[in-house]
Amino acid sequence: MNRYTKYNPYWPETVIFWGAGATKPLNMKTTKELGQLFQTLAAVVDSDVHSLMSAVEQAFPDAKEQVRTELGALLKLIDTTFFDQEEEAMNVLKIPKTRAQHLQMLYDWQAVKLVIKRCPRHPFSLEDLYNLLDLHIQVQKGIDVEGQFITLDRLIAARRTLDMLTQLIHAIGYAQLLQDPKTKSLYQHYHQFAMTLARRMMEEGVQRADRTVPFDDRRFYLFSYAVISMNWDPIFLWLIFNAHNVVNHRSPNIGSPSQPMKLFNDLAHFIAVRKVEDQTPSAWFPMNETAVQQLNDDTYMSGRRVRIGKFYFPHGCHGFRQCPKCGKLTFYLGNEWRIDSSSLFPPQILPSLSPKIPRSCEEKVAMESGIYDAVQCTHCGTITESHHTAFTTQTNFKLIQPSFIQEIQNDMKVALENAKHLIFAGYSLPNDDFIDRIMLSARRKMDGDKVRCSIIGFNKEAEDQWMYGEDLKKFCRIHNHSGLAATRDRVAGIFGEENVRGYAAGFPHVFMENGRVSEGKVEEMMRVW
Repeated sequence: MNRYTKYNPYWPETVIFWGAGATKPLNMKTTKELGQLFQTLAAVVDSDVHSLMSAVEQAFPDAKEQVRTELGALLKLIDTTFFDQEEEAMNVLKIPKTRAQHLQMLYDWQAVKLVIKRCPRHPFSLEDLYNLLDLHIQVQKGIDVEGQFITLDRLIAARRTLDMLTQLIHAIGYAQLLQDPKTKSLYQHYHQFAMTLARRMMEEGVQRADRTVPFDDRRFYLFSYAVISMNWDPIFLWLIFNAHNVVNHRSPNIGSPSQPMKLFNDLAHFIAVRKVEDQTPSAWFPMNETAVQQLNDDTYMSGRRVRIGKFYFPHGCHGFRQCPKCGKLTFYLGNEWRIDSSSLFPPQILPSLSPKIPRSCEEKVAMESGIYDAVQCTHCGTITESHHTAFTTQTNFKLIQPSFIQEIQNDMKVALENAKHLIFAGYSLPNDDFIDRIMLSARRKMDGDKVRCSIIGFNKEAEDQWMYGEDLKKFCRIHNHSGLAATRDRVAGIFGEENVRGYAAGFPHVFMENGRVSEGKVEEMMRVW
C-alpha cells in the first residue's frame, strides 16, 4: 500500500492586480499622467523664472500655493541654469547652505530636461525616458544632447531625480485628495469597499472554522483573495489595515475553547513597520505564517485565532525606506490610525509636505538642519531620506533588485501559479511589466484548467454591467482605442477569450449601487465566475 499522499498546499483562489486606474478617481496620477507632468515641467526656457512657475501652476493647478512655490524653488535649486536663484530657493525651502549642496549633489533637474529632449515626443512616454537613462547607465556611458555631453554621474542623478519627483507628485495628489470634499467623499467609498472585504473574510473564517480543518492549516488561515499592488502608493493597503482594525474589535469567537478571530496581512517579507502611533521610531512587525501557525496551534491558549491575507508590493512602495547602512527595510505608514491620515506618505523634501514630527533626538536634529524627509531606520538608527525609497520604475532594463523585493516577487509568483481567478483592477498589463506577463504565461502553460480573468477599466459610455463573450468583443471593437480593449487583447492572448470578462464603468462603480457600496456587487466582482 502506498503511504504517500498528494500534497497540494492551499493558496488564494482570487488574486487582484491593483493598478493606477483603480486610484485615478482619487487624484493619484497614472503612469501616462506622470509622463505628461514631467514633459510640462521640462518645457521651460532655461533661467526663465516666470516660465518655470507657469509650468508648475499648469502641472498642479489644484495644489496649495505654498506647495507650488516650494516645488518651484526645489526645481530651481537642482537646476544649474537657475544658479542666480539659489539664495531665494534656499529661503523658500527654509534650508541652510549645507542642505542645499547635499540636494544639488543628489539631484539634477537640468539633466532630466536634456534627456527628455532625446525621447520621442509624440507621444512622450515615461517608459521611454527611463529606458534611455537605464540603457546608458547600464553600459556606463554618457549621452550627448544638442551638443551638450551629459556624464554618467549626471544620468544617475537624473534618474534619482525622477524617482524623487514621482514620490513628490503622488504625495501632492494624496494631499489634494484630503483637501477636496468631493474626492474625500469618494475615498470613503473605497474605505467601505475595504470594510466589505474584511467582513467577507470574517464570514469566510467562521464558515471554515466549522469544518474539520485545524486552525494552523492554510486552508483555514489564508484569505481566499490576495492583492498584488502595481501602484507605489500605500493607499489600498492602508484602507485594508484600517478595515481589519475595525472588524477586529468586534470579531466573532470560534473554536473550543472559544477565542476571538482576528484579521491581519502578510506582506511576504518580514517587514519592520514603523509603529503608527508611538513616541519612538520603533518597529511593529506584521503577521506572517510562522506567527499565525503558532497562535493558531490548538495546543496553546493564545487568546485569539488569526487569519491573514497576502498583500504584495512587487515594485516596492513609496513607504519603503532601505537603510543605506544596514540595508534593512523600514515601512513608513504615518503617525495616526485614521483612513484620512495626513501623514500616510513619508515626509517629503518640501517642508509643507513633511509632518515635521520627529520621534527621536536624531530625527529632530535632521529636521532642524533642513532634512524634512528624514525617517530613522528602525533597525540601526541611521537617518534615511527620500532617495533611499525602495521602488522600481517603468523600464525594460530591470536592474538588480533588493533582496526583499525579490522575496516578495518569489512569493507572488507562487500565488499566481495557484490562482483560479485574476482581477485586473485598473491594471492594463503594460509592455514594460514583461516579468509579470511571463509569470502569467507560465501559469497558463503549466496548468490545463481554466483561469478566469476579470478586467475592470473605464469608458464614459459603458453601462454598469459585466460583459462576457460576444458582448465584450463587440464593445471592444466599437471602443478599440480604450484601455479596456487593449487589456482584454493582452489577457485573452494569454488565457483565451472564453476566460475573460470585462467591466467598463470603472471605479468606484464596480462595487457601488445607488450611491452605496453593495455587498452583492463586491460578491459579483470577487467570485470565481
